[in-house]
Order: sequence, then C-alpha cells, then structure tokens
Amino acid sequence: MYLAFPLLSALCIFIPMVLGNTELEQFETFIKQFNKVYKNEEEYQYRLSVFRANLNTARRLQEEELGTAKYGVTKFSDLTDEEFTRNFLTDVDDVPPNNVKPLKVEAAPVKGSCDWRKAGVISQAKSQGKCGSCWAFAAVGNIEAQWAILGHSVNLSVQQLVDCGPSKNGCKGGKVEEAFKWLIKQNGLVSEKVYPYKAEVQKCKKINSVKTTIKDYISLPKNEEVMAHFVKVNGTVVVRINSTGLKHYKRGVIHPTSCDPKKLNHAVVIVGYSKDVKDPYWIIKNSWGSTWGESGFFRFYFGKNICGVAEKPVSAIASKTKKKKFHCPA
Repeated sequence: MYLAFPLLSALCIFIPMVLGNTELEQFETFIKQFNKVYKNEEEYQYRLSVFRANLNTARRLQEEELGTAKYGVTKFSDLTDEEFTRNFLTDVDDVPPNNVKPLKVEAAPVKGSCDWRKAGVISQAKSQGKCGSCWAFAAVGNIEAQWAILGHSVNLSVQQLVDCGPSKNGCKGGKVEEAFKWLIKQNGLVSEKVYPYKAEVQKCKKINSVKTTIKDYISLPKNEEVMAHFVKVNGTVVVRINSTGLKHYKRGVIHPTSCDPKKLNHAVVIVGYSKDVKDPYWIIKNSWGSTWGESGFFRFYFGKNICGVAEKPVSAIASKTKKKKFHCPA
C-alpha cells in the first residue's frame, strides 16, 4: 500500500496554488489523524480535491446553521457524497408494517433533561463500517438499552440480524419493525461475542444460544413531547432521519435551515433529551463509531421535527413488567 502523507513533500510546490495553506495543513492533519492510505499519487490528488469540496460544504452548513452545531473535517472528509451514501446510509423511507401497535398516550410537556448514558445503560457507539446496516444497529441498540434499564446488561449480535434477519441483503438496508417482528419469531439474538460483527453479509449461522429476546414493539405518535415522555419513562426510541449535514458534523446542537423531514435515509437511537436550555435538544446514538461526532453521539434541536426525527419513532418492549431498576438521570 502507498501511504498518503509522504507525497506531501513532492507536491507542496504546486498544491498551495490549488489549496490555501490552511486547507493543506488541514488535509495533512486529516491524513495522520485517521490513518488514511492511498494507493498512488493519482488517488491522493483525487482525494485532495474531494477534501476541498467537502470543506466548502462544511463552511456552507456552518453559515446556514441556526443552532450550536459545528461542522468541519471528519473521518468522512475524503469521500464523495455518492460514496458516503452508498457505504454508510440506506433507504429507510418506507411504510411500517400494518401490524405494528400504535402507542396511544396523552403526555404533558416534559421538563428538565434525561440522559440514559448517565445511568450506565447505553453502550458506546459501535461502527457499522461500510455496510448499510444502520437499521440493524438501531434495532439492537434499542433492545440492549431496554434490557439494561431492567438490570440486565447485554451486548447483542448485530451480525446475526444482518445475516439471518428479514432483509434480503442486510448491508443494503432493512426495516426496524420487521427486525423486531423477526426477533420475536426467532426467540431473540445471541451475543456479540458468539456472533461478531463483520460489516458484510455472510451465510447465516444457526446458533441456539439465544441471549435476549423481546416481548413486543410499538410505534409512537408523531409528537416530540410524547416521544420525550416515553424516553424518560421507558427508555430509548428508534427514529429514522434525513442525515443531511451529519457527514460534516463535529459537535453541538443541529438546527439546519433546510432538511426535508420526508427524505429519511438513516436509523438511529434517541437516548435522552434536554429541554431547559436555550437550544433544547435530543441526544442521539449513531452507528459510525466513537471517532465521529460527540464520541459517536449527536444532538438534534428539539421541537421542530428536525430532519424528520419525529416521523417514524418505534421501540421494542423488552418485558411486560413496568418495574425499572434505573430511572433516567438528568
């Protein structure tokens, strides 16, 4: 393999005429930080041009941002939008199955904050790799958290769902509701240790050592106050979102000027919220690893259905009991 950054000494004579010194320094730092490797000089120069285009997009997002979000260089900064979409997103803009049970609840507006991470029931953000398996990570993350809140810490296999679940190709997308339905029929998932993640579709392995299952699953109303009440009382919620801007996201509360709430292409897990602040927000767990965003998490502005966060909320029900070992910390 050909390391990217040794080429800099040979290219510095003419690169500054194409990129500003600051941009060149950013690219050098980017290469070292994320251990980027390019096979030859041609690919190096191509990625350099893509990096510059992504910087321009990040600057535009920053200028248009209404919240506190900061955009800039991320581990995806040498990928085109097409590459990023193909490898890390999926089409989740579909109609949930008719048999999903709706949650009928009237909830008063919540106050304060809730962060299930502080209770130690949310695992660190995992990485889906170059596989459109966000739906599986969201479903499994939701189930893990629901059981952890009941006092049973589990680390479940996403790969089993990718290989054996209801999707014909688990790296090309899937439906969270169908994943829950399949899990109930199969009587659950095995552990991550028994069936580790490979970021590619493999032949389904028949393993009988089931670790955890779920009793049911429900859909929530398209109402952020009801969603917040459910998060506080019951735990996490899976949502489908428009991922606009996340490729360049570094930290802060995302409140874009434009983000179509109907173009949903990513599944994630709400793990908390904060209301009594200038910019109220959702706390959301992603599946792009801990080196992205806020240690793998990000925040959406609360109350305006930002990027479709309230369009299709759903959650597994780990147990019919209402007893909880933990309460959501502020």
